[in-house]
Amino acid sequence: MQPLDFAIPEKGQLTQLADDLYWAQFDLPFRLNHINLYMIDTANGWVLIDAGLGDQVTRDQWAVLLAGPLAHQPVCQIIISHHHVDHLGSAAWLQDQTQAPVFTSEGELSQIDWLFNLPEDDFSAIMANAYTSYGLPEDDIEQVRQGGSRFRQMVPALPEFNLIGAGDTITSRHGVWQIRNDHGHSHDHLSFMDHDRGLYIAIDFLLPRISPNISADISNIDYDRLAQYFTYLEDMQHLADEVQVFPGHDWPFSHGGKRAASLIDHHHERLGLLRVALDQSPMTTNDAMAVLFGRKFDPHSLYFASGEARAHLIHLVSRGEAEMQRQDGKPDQFFRKTTS
Repeated sequence: MQPLDFAIPEKGQLTQLADDLYWAQFDLPFRLNHINLYMIDTANGWVLIDAGLGDQVTRDQWAVLLAGPLAHQPVCQIIISHHHVDHLGSAAWLQDQTQAPVFTSEGELSQIDWLFNLPEDDFSAIMANAYTSYGLPEDDIEQVRQGGSRFRQMVPALPEFNLIGAGDTITSRHGVWQIRNDHGHSHDHLSFMDHDRGLYIAIDFLLPRISPNISADISNIDYDRLAQYFTYLEDMQHLADEVQVFPGHDWPFSHGGKRAASLIDHHHERLGLLRVALDQSPMTTNDAMAVLFGRKFDPHSLYFASGEARAHLIHLVSRGEAEMQRQDGKPDQFFRKTTS
């Protein structure tokens, strides 16, 4: 991975990445304190890639851009790469401001609709049941039981959606962007590749500094999402060194194939740590968190850390290297599977 020599955009400004591609960076109120949003210049106007969190800080940053660097032509399309709140939250507000159609993939829309329409009590119960299955402390379980919908708190409204996905293209002023769908970090994540110019808007699937979060999802905590992410990374290993990669967080970079290979190694290292621990004794997801991370988390980060630990345990089960035992109302127990 090699950082590219682009200046991080100041608030209310854009950094030009190519003849028809621009980058803005918005604030987030989390440990990961920013998100990268992209604007593609087309003959019909701006195509905006992702909307940011559904809070006033984000809306204020958009207002400055819409009245300034983006003001000379209309917004013709808004594309939401995936359902995570930092990418989706302000989509409805942005549609109201621009009157532009909003697009996402079929799998992401299904998850968006499910999360948005899930009653608060049902969301809390699902979270509490997941945390119980993980073996998290009772204080953490009670906090999510009383916490309502994390999703609705950060996505106050939904836009009208249209579908877009693999096989569709965006024709910009100087190129054609092929859309691809991938699975792992989210259900049906969109990214955008201009093959001729060697430009790839990877969003959250290929990041330069941190590993994208690969978590068990509360809609099905037993589904093997890490296997899906490995499929993506194995494909990305073939990415040419000169391709410029534009991620959802941190900074643009090249040598994305090498970065994909390092992420494969990273996850195999984590799986190895869990194999060694399981050889010593059975474990819960909470135990696996201690093995993988060795530290405490705030409530926001706990959701991702526990989901990631669970995803790695589930992958070992899928590979036939571990087995899971479940009893209602008690933490799931994982055992190292022995072969005769």
